[in-house]
Amino acid sequence: MKRVGIIGGMSWESTLHYYEQLNRRVNEEAGGLTSADIVLRSVNFDEFYQLMKEGKWDVIEQKLYDEVRHLLVYEKCAYVAIATNTMHKVVPEISRQCFFRLRYDPIVHIGACIAHECRKIDVKKVLLLGTEFTMTENFMKKYLYDEHGIKSFSLRDKRDKIKEINRIIFDELCRGVVSPDSKQFLIDFVNQTIRSDDPDTASVTHGSVAVVLGCTELGMILKQEDFGIPVIDSTEAHIGQLVKLSLS
Repeated sequence: MKRVGIIGGMSWESTLHYYEQLNRRVNEEAGGLTSADIVLRSVNFDEFYQLMKEGKWDVIEQKLYDEVRHLLVYEKCAYVAIATNTMHKVVPEISRQCFFRLRYDPIVHIGACIAHECRKIDVKKVLLLGTEFTMTENFMKKYLYDEHGIKSFSLRDKRDKIKEINRIIFDELCRGVVSPDSKQFLIDFVNQTIRSDDPDTASVTHGSVAVVLGCTELGMILKQEDFGIPVIDSTEAHIGQLVKLSLS
């Protein structure tokens, strides 16, 4: 079994799910009393959140690189997962530094796991839900398109609604609060967006569009049964790949 390092705490609500499901799925595959070989590093999210708001991504990148290096060098992890979508904004440079030293990329990119699930059901375009950073910046959308050919819905005219989604994530879900009103807001946002005057809206009827829960807390509030199109939960996709790597 390979040892996997998880950098969590962003938020701890979703990290708890990572730990539980990774062990559960490894046990289902291997049987007996088998559990996953995990080193979990849970950081203080408030420190990172303040840096995010101040735009100090260079500091975040260095902090996360230090955490990754510790897991690889001192904890002897074969792979490392950063258990949050938003922090993948700085993953390319961290991966580059790791590859330079190790000659392989040990970071299990959550975007690659999303793309894998898209290929399984022939999805060509996604509505990416997540924090304001994930929905308005290009780091995840560009990764999905450049590396895997998956397009994302344009959200240029939805700034106010994106701010509300951001509030729901940080003020509610990261604190363990699941509100029926917030759930309905998210469902309405998805339905209205996929029915908008997008030139590719017709593809919805052909099954090539999905909604991506691109924040590790969104699975707390949204499920497949809430929508008439496929739902790809980035957290579940990430965990699934970690299970495979653990048992490889």
